[in-house]
Amino acid sequence: MTESTAIAATVAFIFLAVAAVVVVICMRRWGETRRQLKARMAELQALSDAVSAIAAASLDEDELCRLVYERAAQVVDVSNFQLGLFDGNRYVIKLRYSRGVEQPNSQFDLSEAGGIVGWLRDHGRPLIVHDFQVEMDRLPARPRYVSANPPRSAVFVPMVTRDAVIGTVAIQSERPNAYTDSHLRMLSIIANQAAAAIQNARALQRERTRARQMELVSEVARSTASLFDLQSLLPRLIQSIQSAFGYYFVGIFLVDELGQIVCSAASHPDVIGKRRRMGEGLVGVCIAEGRTIVVDETSRDERFMFAPEMPATQSEAALPLKIGERIIGALDLQSDRVCAFGPDEAHYLEVLAQQVAVAIEDARLYEQSVERQQLEQELNFAREIQTSFLPKDRPRVEGWSVAGEWRAARQVGGDFYDFIALPEASWGLVIADVADKGVPAALFMALSRTLMRAVAFSGRMPGEALARVNELVQADSASDLFVTMIYAIWNPRAASVAFANAGHNPPLLCRSSGEVSILRSHGIALGVVDRLSPELVWLDLQVGDVLLLYTDGLTDALNELGEEFGLTRLQAALAKVRYLDAEHIAAALMNAVDDFIGDESPFDDQTLVVLKREA
Repeated sequence: MTESTAIAATVAFIFLAVAAVVVVICMRRWGETRRQLKARMAELQALSDAVSAIAAASLDEDELCRLVYERAAQVVDVSNFQLGLFDGNRYVIKLRYSRGVEQPNSQFDLSEAGGIVGWLRDHGRPLIVHDFQVEMDRLPARPRYVSANPPRSAVFVPMVTRDAVIGTVAIQSERPNAYTDSHLRMLSIIANQAAAAIQNARALQRERTRARQMELVSEVARSTASLFDLQSLLPRLIQSIQSAFGYYFVGIFLVDELGQIVCSAASHPDVIGKRRRMGEGLVGVCIAEGRTIVVDETSRDERFMFAPEMPATQSEAALPLKIGERIIGALDLQSDRVCAFGPDEAHYLEVLAQQVAVAIEDARLYEQSVERQQLEQELNFAREIQTSFLPKDRPRVEGWSVAGEWRAARQVGGDFYDFIALPEASWGLVIADVADKGVPAALFMALSRTLMRAVAFSGRMPGEALARVNELVQADSASDLFVTMIYAIWNPRAASVAFANAGHNPPLLCRSSGEVSILRSHGIALGVVDRLSPELVWLDLQVGDVLLLYTDGLTDALNELGEEFGLTRLQAALAKVRYLDAEHIAAALMNAVDDFIGDESPFDDQTLVVLKREA
């Protein structure tokens, strides 16, 4: 072989070797590219499947959040995952995983420093953090969490709809540089599709709610079409509204003949009968101005009147009850959630309020037509019943004076008082007020008096006696009436009084010095709940001391300006006449109320009992 031939062979060999190496490298690169392409295709297919599954789901909000997590797990690492939704200034975490373990749901307020979540809500842009330790000072917002093992990297994406940012989705890692722009894109696609699905679910829920609300309006019309008795109608309205809407509190406030606002029916029994002035509280403003009042957060509205019976109220809506241009009252709705009365509900609530107003007015017109025929007979009969049950005489004990006064209003009510002779020269003192007027109240008063006398003769202490009377009232009375009552046992020899109060006005104790104390104690009206445990109170009376029992007809008496006589005036009047005997003290207190109200007619019975130690 010549030298030139050898060189040519060597060159050819080298060329073939290089070509072989190139081919091997190309094959490896092609194989790697093919594997990456397959992985990318699989990733895109998983992403497509996730988006399709979310878009096609017919689930509620919570179920959709769970589906988003499950589908995101097929595309990215969700060991540390969070999905939360905005509710006003609150961020509600619907689903959260830490190191693969599901964590309890929670929420926090964004009104101050919202952190990264607040930044996403305000700007609607995603954020990828490759390393928190390196990038902390360059982040648009600082994380709010404090942890012994904070994440090193994270992807945050907003859940964006056409109108707003409704929430966020985030994945985090304890490793730096765990995520790329590809992770951010895929998570953003899932989040946006989830946002659309959640908005659709909410829209569907709103439509279902609207349908249910309209059905409620129809149900109100159907259920009240044949009811012309307010005592039956109002509880039915309350029950229907609360059953359909599930509000924390529902109340119907009506304007009485004196222009006072009275809670005539409510989902909480302790609120029934309470009064408000025009312009007082949200209900008073609603009636005075004849317009719907909605408060998203009651804690931020000075017009809101806190009621201890409803401590959890967070939002309130008061809707006027109108007959033409005449306002007859208001429908009051309260929720234990903020922003519970949205614009979507306003129309249906106003339609509902109109239906309630029509039903009440129809019942009133019917009752008025019946009352005109029976009123005179009813009042005379009721007055006779009440008068016949009042004591014919008062206790006469040396060193003491006792008196009782009772005056019926224009409509006879259920006030009464009683003196009961007990063994060992003791006396039972009773004062009570039935929560109604007319013949029903008079009959219920007669029942209550009879039961109280029967139980008193058994020798029970006041608290036990009232509890037993309550049991008998519940067993024997089929009505929905109830009565407030104070039962006291007066022992003249020991100069002591033991009493218990079943939801009645607290007694007043005036010492000989003129100091007047309000004797507050715990107890619920008779006929409301099955079991009672009224608190027992003991008093030692000194010479010159006066004990006053009274009904709210005195303190609630109104003058021509709509001002109440009130407890403060009653205390002052009692202190002023404490040096008189019981009979003259009783007459003086009645005169003080008369002087205050002037020509105004009382709207409720006025009853009192006075006990004074003379020596």
